[in-house]
Amino acid sequence: MLRLRATIVISLVLVLILAACAPIPAAAPPASEGEAAQAPEAAEAQAEAPAEATTSEEVVTITYLAGNWWDPKLEELIEMFEAENPNIQVEPEYFPFNQLFEQIQVRLGANSPDPDVLMVDVPLVAGYGLRDWLLPLDDIYTGEERADFLEAALEAGSYNGNLIAAPLQTSTQLLFYNADLFEKAGITPPGQDERWTYEQIAEVAPKLTFDEDGDGVTDIWGFTWEQTDRIYQLQPMPESLGGDAIGEDGLTVDGVINSQPWIDAFTYYSDMFNVLKAAPQDDTVGASDLFATGKLSMYIAGPWNIGNNLMDADFNWGVSRHPYFEGGDIVTPTGSWHIGVNKNSDQVEAATRFVHFMTTGEGAEKFWRLDQNLPAQKSVLALYETDPAFNEFPLSAHRVSADEATVNPVPRAVSPGFLEYEQILQDTFSDIRNGADVTEALNLAAERIESEMAKYRR
Repeated sequence: MLRLRATIVISLVLVLILAACAPIPAAAPPASEGEAAQAPEAAEAQAEAPAEATTSEEVVTITYLAGNWWDPKLEELIEMFEAENPNIQVEPEYFPFNQLFEQIQVRLGANSPDPDVLMVDVPLVAGYGLRDWLLPLDDIYTGEERADFLEAALEAGSYNGNLIAAPLQTSTQLLFYNADLFEKAGITPPGQDERWTYEQIAEVAPKLTFDEDGDGVTDIWGFTWEQTDRIYQLQPMPESLGGDAIGEDGLTVDGVINSQPWIDAFTYYSDMFNVLKAAPQDDTVGASDLFATGKLSMYIAGPWNIGNNLMDADFNWGVSRHPYFEGGDIVTPTGSWHIGVNKNSDQVEAATRFVHFMTTGEGAEKFWRLDQNLPAQKSVLALYETDPAFNEFPLSAHRVSADEATVNPVPRAVSPGFLEYEQILQDTFSDIRNGADVTEALNLAAERIESEMAKYRR
C-alpha cells in the first residue's frame, strides 16, 4: 500500500503570499521561448538603450534585497556601480535563504515601494508575475544585450510575454565519478566530453557498489543524485523520454506528471534504490559528503562541488556530461538567480540602471568573478574557455559545465503554483525512493497538485 503522507503544512512563504496579496487575477499562459527570446533583429527594433544617468546633483538611494551568502561579495560590485553612477547610492539588505523570501512576500505583497531591487529565485517568477509585483524590463536592454542571455534564462525570467526578472546566473549538472573506485571494479569511466546513458549507469552501478568488510552492509554506493527528491535535478529524466514538466497553462499536471514518460523515468529511479540497491535510501548523509569521503562511486551533481568539496580530495576523480535515456532527448537542468525591480519603487530609473549594470558588460563579468557560479550571459560563459585560470584540472572541469549549460537547458515548471508543485513532488519522490508504487504515487501527486492549483484558476 502506498504510504499516504499527512497533509503538507504550507510554508510561511506560501501563507504570506496568500495573506498579503489582493485577489489574484486569472493566470495568463507563461511566455514561450520564442516570445521570451526574440530574434536579435526584432529585439533591436523594439528595445531601447538604457536611459542616461540623471544629471541632478541630488543623490538617489535605492534599497537592494539579497541573500546573505552574497555578503560581502556584492559590496565590491556596488562600489564599482556607485563609482560609475555617483548620483546613485545602493543600500543592500541581506537575509538568510528562507527569510529573504519572507521579506519579499511581506513587502511586495503590501505594495511597499521598498525594496527597489530584489534577487528573484527563478521558479518564483511566474508567481510574482501573476501578482504584478515586478516591473517589465524589456526596454532597458538593446537587442544585442538581450541576445547575449541564454534563451532558457530569458524564458524562465518572463511572464505573459514580458521579461520581469533579468537573468544573473544559470546552473547545470554533471556526472561526477571516483576514478579509483572505477579502477577497483575494472570499469573504464566516461571521458570528460562523453555522455553516458542512464542505461549505462544502471549497468555499472551495482558493480561499483561494495561491501568492504563482508558484513552485509553496503560501505560504498554505486550511484545516486545530489538532490534525491528535488524536481530541479530529476525533471530531465521524464523530459528525456518526451515528457513535460507541466501543462501549457502552467497549472495542469494530471496527464502530465503521471504520463508514461514520468512512470518510466521514476520506475528507473525507484529501481536504483529498491531493485539494483546501488543507491542509498537513507539520505541522512548527503550525496556530496559521501562522494567527498570516497563512499560513492558516481553521482549527478552541480559543478559547485568542485570548489566546495573536491579541490583537496585524496582520491582521483573526474566529470563527464549529464546523462540521458538511450534513444531519448538530451535535457539538462537549468535555472538560478535573477534580479528584478519592484513595480512600486519610487526610484525606477536608478533601480533599472542598477539591474542593467548587474546583468550586462563589465558588471556581469565582475559578478561572475566574485561569485564563481555559472553566469547567464553567453559572453561571460565564453570566458571559461579563454581564461587561463581554467587551464588545469580540477578547475578545467568548469569548462565542461560552462558548455553543458548551453546544451538544451529546460527550465523548471513555469507556474504561479510552483511552491506547491515542488513540495508535493518532493514528498512523492521520497515515497518512491522508499519503495512506494510509482504509478500510484504519481497519480496521487497529480490529484493533490491539481487541488492546490485550483486557487490560481480564479
